[in-house]
Order: sequence, then C-alpha cells, then structure tokens
Amino acid sequence: MNDQHYPAAIHIQLDQVIGAVHPHLYGANLEHIGRTIYGGVWAEMLRERKFAGHDRMYIGQSEGLRHQNPGYGVVVPWEAYAPDHARVLYVHDNTTLYSGQQSQRITIRQPDDAWHGIQQGALSLHAGRAYEMRLVLRGEGQTVQVTLGDAVWEVTAAHDWQTYHHTITVERAHPDAALRIAVREGSLWIGCASLMPADNLDGWRADVVDMIRQLAPTFLRWPGGNFVSGYAWEGGIGDRDQRPSYFDPAWKVWESNDVGTDEFMRLCQLVGCEPVLTVNMGDGTAEEAASWVEYCNAPADTPWGSWRAKQGHPEPYNVRTWFVGNEQFGNWQVGHCDAETYASSYHDYADLMRAVDPDLFLIGVGVPTDLYGHWNELVLRGAGAAMDALSVHYYSIRTESWATPPPAQTLYVPKVAAAHEVAQMLDRTLDLIAQHSDPPVPLAFDEWNTYVAGKAPDFFEDYTVADALYLGGVMNHCLRRSDRVVMSAIYNFVNVMGNIRVTPDALWVTPSALVLQIMTRYRGGQAVRVKVEAPTFDSPETGNQPAMHEIPLLDAAATYDAAQRVLYLSLVNRDPRRAAHLQISGIARVGEAALHIVAGDDPLALNTEADPHSVVVESAAWAAAAESLTLRPHSFTLAVVQLS
Repeated sequence: MNDQHYPAAIHIQLDQVIGAVHPHLYGANLEHIGRTIYGGVWAEMLRERKFAGHDRMYIGQSEGLRHQNPGYGVVVPWEAYAPDHARVLYVHDNTTLYSGQQSQRITIRQPDDAWHGIQQGALSLHAGRAYEMRLVLRGEGQTVQVTLGDAVWEVTAAHDWQTYHHTITVERAHPDAALRIAVREGSLWIGCASLMPADNLDGWRADVVDMIRQLAPTFLRWPGGNFVSGYAWEGGIGDRDQRPSYFDPAWKVWESNDVGTDEFMRLCQLVGCEPVLTVNMGDGTAEEAASWVEYCNAPADTPWGSWRAKQGHPEPYNVRTWFVGNEQFGNWQVGHCDAETYASSYHDYADLMRAVDPDLFLIGVGVPTDLYGHWNELVLRGAGAAMDALSVHYYSIRTESWATPPPAQTLYVPKVAAAHEVAQMLDRTLDLIAQHSDPPVPLAFDEWNTYVAGKAPDFFEDYTVADALYLGGVMNHCLRRSDRVVMSAIYNFVNVMGNIRVTPDALWVTPSALVLQIMTRYRGGQAVRVKVEAPTFDSPETGNQPAMHEIPLLDAAATYDAAQRVLYLSLVNRDPRRAAHLQISGIARVGEAALHIVAGDDPLALNTEADPHSVVVESAAWAAAAESLTLRPHSFTLAVVQLS
C-alpha cells in the first residue's frame, strides 16, 4: 500500500444467486412538498393562481391606525397594482366564487381613467418563447387590460364567469417580468389565472420531463410522503380551474389541486415509468381508498371508472402497487396512531381495496428495526399475513435541525460511511420481520437519503460526490439483499432533497442522480454473490450517526444477465485520495469491458446552476488483457463485463 493506491480483491460467485433483481429497486419519490411539483416539474408559473390564501393586513409587525397595507384584500403573493385607498377596493371575495371558497375582486370606487388592479412579479420570460395565458373572469362588461412584460392583451369581462385564452410570444427577455390584470371602472372578479410556457406537455415542464426520462426511474411514488395523510384524491380530478384549493395540513401551504391522479398518470406515461400510489390513512377512509382503486383500475362501466372515462381516460390505468398509509407511527403525521390500531385499519383498507381489484400489491407501514413501541412486531402480528411488503424509511446523518450544519469538508467520511449504517439497519429490520411473519414479509425501502442541511420550505441539499458514493453503497446493499428487499426509492426526485434541481430558467442533476441513472440502465435480472477484500476505515460520530469502525474502503455488488452472459459490477471506492488496484476472480471475460464512472475532480465536487456539468458520467474501458482494474479515488464505477 502507498499514498497513491491500495490493493483490493473481489471474487464473483456466479453459481450463488441471491435472488431476482426486482425492477422496483430503481424508483423515486415525487411528493407534493416545497418546489417539487409546483415550481418544479409542473409548468405553471403563477403562484396561488386560484386566490385561495390570505391577504396582507398591515405594514410592519402589528396593527395601527396608519398601518393598513395598500394591498389589503389582495391574496398573497399577488400585489396591488396602482393602489389608491380612496378610489380602489380590493376584496378576497368569499361570496362570489368560481372554485373553492374565495375569488379576487377589484372594485373601482371612484374612476380616474387610470388602470388599477393586481400583479404578480418575479416571472422569467425568454425571448422568442410563447406563453399560454388563461383567465377566468366575471365583470360588468368593462375592458380588462392584461400585460405580461411588453405585451398587452385586452378583453371584455362578461357578466357571468367566462374563460379567456391568449398566447403571447415574447420579443425580448424579461428576467423579472410581471403579469398585471387591471380595470378602470366597475367590479371585476378573477376566479383563477394561469401562465405556462406553450411547450408544456399536458401541463408538465418539457425540460424536466425530458430529464426524468433520461434518468429513467422504474417507478414514481406519489403523492407522498406526509402530504398524502391530508390528501383527498377526489379533489384532484375534473376541470383543473374548478378544483378547490385547500390548506395542506402536512406542509402548511395552500395546495391548488392542479396536479391530481390523471396528471400524475400522464407524467408516468411521458417518462415511461410505473405509477405507484399511497392512500390516505390520516384523515381519509377505507371507502375513499377503494374508490380511488376503482377510479384507477376499474372498467368504464363502473361508477368511478365512468368518471375517469368522462375525463378522457376510458382505459384503466391498472395501478398495481399501493402503499397503505405513510408513517402512521409518527407524531408529525396526520392520523398518527398506535401499531395495533394501524394493523386493524390496514385490514379495513386492504379488504375494501382488494374487493375492487384482487391483484393489488399492498405495502404496509413499518419502521427501522424495533423502534416506536415495537411497531413492526405488533403490526406484523396483526396484519402481516395481509401484506405484500413492509415499508421502511431511513435518513442518514440527520443534522438538518442544527442551526448551522457541519462544514462540508467534515462530511465526506460520514456520508460515504452512512451506507454501512443503512446496511446494519436493514439487517436488523429483516431479522425482526423474519421473527414475526411466516413466511417473512418482503421489505420496501421506499424513502432514504442523507439529510444534512435541508430546511422548510424548500429543503434544498447540496449533494456532492460523497452523496453519490452513499447512494451507490445503499443500492449495493439492496442488491445483496434482493431476495428480501423488493423496492427502493430515493427521496426526493425534484428540488426537495432532489436528484434533479430546477429553477425557472435552468435544471441540473446531482452526482447521486448520475449513479442512480447508470445503475438503473445497466443491470441484470439476478443478483449474485461477491466477496470483497479491502482495507478498512473508521468514521466519527456525526449528527445521529454513531461512530463506526472497520468499514471497507471498497464496496461491490453484481447483477447478471444469464441469457446474454453479461455481468454488471457496481463498484464504490470510498477512499478520497487513493485509487484501488482491484483483482477480480471467479469469471472469465471476453474482450474489453465498458466502464461508466462518476467521480468528479474532488471528493466534494457538486453540480450547480452556474456549473451544471462539474460532475458527469465518464466513459472508459477495462482492456481485455489487463489483469487488474484500477478504480479512481472517490469514485463509483459500473463495469459491463461480457463473459465467455
């Protein structure tokens, strides 16, 4: 061993098949949280477009005779345009409604031949790009002026609710444009407004859809996560403009219901992945869950199937995999309950859902190891026989609640070591499952990631090469347990702890996303055993993660395509400074092997909006005559090996 490299060896045991590699090992979450859906994948540019929220009452921190906000009556984040307390009245109108319980009203009390109204700024417009606007208005026959950047559009407001459409092509870029809606006389009610790039794909942002398609998750789990425990799925179908907004009790924000079941199914069709749904066991009912199954899976001659057909989708979606609740053990969860109550409720839900479709794959709520009042033991005892899998969520390190997160330079070793703790957690949980279910219920590891600095409302994390190696290690651990672990899903996919980062003008992917992409793309149907010999290292206690010792510097897993005789090796070199000189035995290969490498120039390299390609997937080859394989420092390597 020297300062530049260290020796390591792996032995491939092709005759020792661990189990089939389930396609569900390569999924991701897409929860309604932060800027994942709205401000992320969904193309809508306006916030609070249905005017469901509150207004600004006063200037400053408290009420006073001179403190009324000029925009009192204007729903946040909209602002008053040309306010005049004597001449203009703004009202969040709770009597004249289009959707939900509120509309935005502008009343000109004393006309002065000037335009007065509302506006929303911080809109980034691109030169030469077309934008689709849609307004639902009710007025008194007066002219309504709509401006977007330099473009002006005028309509006559009918006396009843009417929808107005217009497409504007922007001539010059406006990085901070505003949409303004104004009148000079009478009263105008705005039921909702919409602004999207004209190239949207049925409401989805075209560039983000294309990136998800490239990353190719095998499934997306939706709509949560904590969000689902306050979600009424029926509110998310039908005319989008008339779906009522509501206050999401999980994340304490207004939810527009613009993205519902049909929109999510369309996204999955666009990106080519399987839809996976979670039902509401918080404030929902078993009957509502069964109705959702009927809406998704039943023929068009059933009550909910006919409603789906009326939305333009006569063929069933055939959603096979459903989570029955989310983290009901947690006191943060709407509908938090004890384990035995959950087990009883699980039966109620499962019975009604399977009565609609007996072929469902149902996943129950579990916890890591024996936490939370022996939750797994009690749930499995009460409902394990009715479960197809048990869900487990686990986040590594957990310093997000610290006022100041640890410096990035101190996190490389704890992050790459965190996969080792995940393996310990998985083994303890699998052992407990085997003790309390016969046959043992498979495990779905459907939420996991490092969690270091993300805070509400955006929960952004700067994922580096260290996180990519963590991901490679976790995925390898799942492959080595593929006879018992049947699902894996990184949390979350877009923006919030996201593998894809999105702003109004750009998107980029994290190093973690690149590792997941190549592991998803290059894989065989069976996991086979691999023995690893490598030096070890120690990791200090960090956050909730304990100190750990004798962690191998090299991690390896293998999948095999027996029909094509192709072996896929996923190799993690955790050493930040030294290359690994790797001897590989147990196979006879033919020709050179293709190598797909994620490493970057630094152990803490990351992609950003300013430098989106700092870390990329690099291609190389393992020469046919080479006796050993050299792995770069701080690298993940996927080797595609043709066997004789």
